[in-house]
Amino acid sequence: MTNPLFFIGTILAAASGSVQEAVGSIRENVLAPLGRVFDRVLAPVDRALSPVANAFNARLGDYFGELTGLQFLFLLVTFVGLLTAGVWAPLVSGSMLRTLALASIWAIFAMSWDIQSGYTGYISFGHSVLSSAAGYTTALLLVNVNPEMSLFITAPLSVLAALIVGLLVALPTLRLEGPYFSLITFVSVLLFYRLTTAYSALGGIPGFQEPSVFTWDPMLRYYYMVIPMLLIALVLTYLARSNLGMILIAIRENEAAVSAAGINPTKFKIGSFVLSSIPMGIGGVLLVGFTGNVDPSTFVIVDNSIEIIAIAVLGGMSSILGPLGGAFLFEFLNHEILGDLETSVRYLLLWTAVLSVLVFARNGLFRKVWHRLGAVGGDEQ
Repeated sequence: MTNPLFFIGTILAAASGSVQEAVGSIRENVLAPLGRVFDRVLAPVDRALSPVANAFNARLGDYFGELTGLQFLFLLVTFVGLLTAGVWAPLVSGSMLRTLALASIWAIFAMSWDIQSGYTGYISFGHSVLSSAAGYTTALLLVNVNPEMSLFITAPLSVLAALIVGLLVALPTLRLEGPYFSLITFVSVLLFYRLTTAYSALGGIPGFQEPSVFTWDPMLRYYYMVIPMLLIALVLTYLARSNLGMILIAIRENEAAVSAAGINPTKFKIGSFVLSSIPMGIGGVLLVGFTGNVDPSTFVIVDNSIEIIAIAVLGGMSSILGPLGGAFLFEFLNHEILGDLETSVRYLLLWTAVLSVLVFARNGLFRKVWHRLGAVGGDEQ
């Protein structure tokens, strides 16, 4: 009698082979010819913009990476598009500015996660704790100290709280690797969630409604979110290109070799968590100003941490700008394309999209686009 497991395994192996064969055929017969057309059309544009890109490379290439002409154009269009969204977004849809503002917050979360987990390879499932620490600190200060306390006081204290919680999570993981590190970060979310729901002093399940939104003006609210996001992207890109970023990548690739070179990887792993905690805290403060409330379902639940990872995977880990692009794509799909569907159906489609990226574009969509643009001039980066 045939073993059922053997039978199922045979079917799955055959299906996997068929999928790989189909993907190979599509790549050879469809994508490759399209790529050659793409190169022929865009190569003149790349050459025309090369002098501008070279001027950028000469002045800032050492700090932010060297660009080809098309990559420079891609960044310029994205930057101008984000800064002028207050003009064009309302013409696209009535909710577009809200979607872009929310995407800016999630971009901060995803980039913060990426500088720690994407660069070191130590996957954290607990980053929502860091933004929660900032959000709850803001709420507790307003509720228990002074309801009129200035943002210039609550924001630094909230970011400091995120930093302290980040250290508390990082310290027990000093000697841990792989799944044990991930498990501790995952448990930290569960602990924080139970803490906030069990004690009325922390708001319980309803949370706090006292914090007020920064503004109800959609355009002003968008710029409150996008400008800090752009500044954080700039700083994190600079740090990722520095010696610090190189060491974090080296830890991911071969931690034993880093130790053998006389560098203490533990110190840099803690540094990456601290570095990640600060923008997570800023993102938490912005989320309070966006929603006007602080509760476990908005801030703490583990779904938030999973969504941060999904956004980073969608855009491309270990790149800072990949998670930024992933956040805007994810939120655009979530609220503008699939927004009329039921929540469960919407997220089923979103997770299917993330799974498809993991299978067919493992390095992320935006990293793939970025490298493709770099390859047009024959100088893939």
